Amino acid sequence: MFNNSELNIQLNRINQLIVKAKELEPDDELRSHLTKYICVLCSGFIENSVYHAFSDIAENNCEQSVVLTYAKSQLYKIQNANSEKIRGLAKSFNPDWHDPLRDYLQEENRGAAINYILKDRHNIAHGRDSDITIVKLENYLNKTVEVIKYIEDELNQENASA
Repeated sequence: MFNNSELNIQLNRINQLIVKAKELEPDDELRSHLTKYICVLCSGFIENSVYHAFSDIAENNCEQSVVLTYAKSQLYKIQNANSEKIRGLAKSFNPDWHDPLRDYLQEENRGAAINYILKDRHNIAHGRDSDITIVKLENYLNKTVEVIKYIEDELNQENASA
């Protein structure tokens, strides 16, 4: 699915946990806790995906190792990669990418899905209530995967053909 095998492994692990969580009774407290754990994993997956997708773009377009090393070091620092940060990051690579990515994120509420995962992860990490369910989380994750594939396929491809 993804160009990066590490992302494929991580996504597969999350999807397997989602299947296990769905096997539990909907009102089971264990299902709720497992869903929260999966939400935290999804948040980490977003950060890893953003890093790898944009690192691939940098690798495909930087011949100077100094520039590539710098770009990767900056990408590694990305945290809480919400839709706004992802758009800003894309714009920093190529200003022409901002509007198409913004539009793609708005379609089918893809950007909102990413933001919900991060919001719930933040609430969970700080001991606050979260109303995340496994069905919502799976939907948000699917939309997140669409965004990462868009970055990998469309933005990286567009840059390669330029």
